[in-house]
Amino acid sequence: MSNTIGNDTGIDIEKLVRLSKKVDISDLDLSQAANPLTDEEIHALTYMCDIESHTVVYLKAILNTCAIEDPQTTAFLSCWAYEEFFHGHTIRQFLDAVGAPVSKSRMLEVQKATSTKEWLKEIAASILCRFSPHFHAAYLTYGAISELSTLEGYGVLARRTKNPILAEVVKRLAKDERRHFSFYYNKARLLLKPRGAQRLTSFIIRNFWLPVGGGVKSKGEVEWILSFILGDPEGELIAQRIDTTIAKLPGLEWFERLSASRKEALRATAKRSHAKLVLAPQA
Repeated sequence: MSNTIGNDTGIDIEKLVRLSKKVDISDLDLSQAANPLTDEEIHALTYMCDIESHTVVYLKAILNTCAIEDPQTTAFLSCWAYEEFFHGHTIRQFLDAVGAPVSKSRMLEVQKATSTKEWLKEIAASILCRFSPHFHAAYLTYGAISELSTLEGYGVLARRTKNPILAEVVKRLAKDERRHFSFYYNKARLLLKPRGAQRLTSFIIRNFWLPVGGGVKSKGEVEWILSFILGDPEGELIAQRIDTTIAKLPGLEWFERLSASRKEALRATAKRSHAKLVLAPQA
């Protein structure tokens, strides 16, 4: 008998479980982490810390859907939640070390700020999966987009920062995100083969998908992070790369949501910047 759970899918979940571990930065000297570091990087890291730390809330919502009935997904989620918790913990360590600490009640504050729309989506997902065998494919596709976006975001921060310790920290986080993305993407690709799965997934992504942090962070904050990570010419190419990758999934050839969200965010941040200039007191 094979020791790979559900080996008919071709996903080696046993290997994923075997490789699962918390990110380790104990070899890095965080006393040297503050120089150089920009206010924008601290802002971005705080945003990322909030979202990574919110994983346990996402997990609670997922466990209320039929995704939990799949043994591969159950095994993956156990590792995913553990690793993502330590992503948030690691970023918090870094922020503490550079003098930009996150309050101990931050996670509760973020949960309270979560939009009612997100709560309603959780309830709808739990109900919908009882009526359609294809909801699992939609959840996995949503997860693949989020993990790929996060992976690319960490990559941008690692390349852009002049802080070598920060670069190393986010590279280690990105290594985990790459494995997470691989599971979501490959599992989604298999479950999207039926036309019914493609139709349901397209409907959900078209109508309910939000960039990473959407529904948890304010609209302005989401627009800010998109502009910060994807605002330059390289960011445009990254958004296109994400779109192209997701569009290779069955039935998702229409997908170009990252590029569209990037453009919307840039317009909104430019408009806000212009308004500040107009309202600023004249010297």
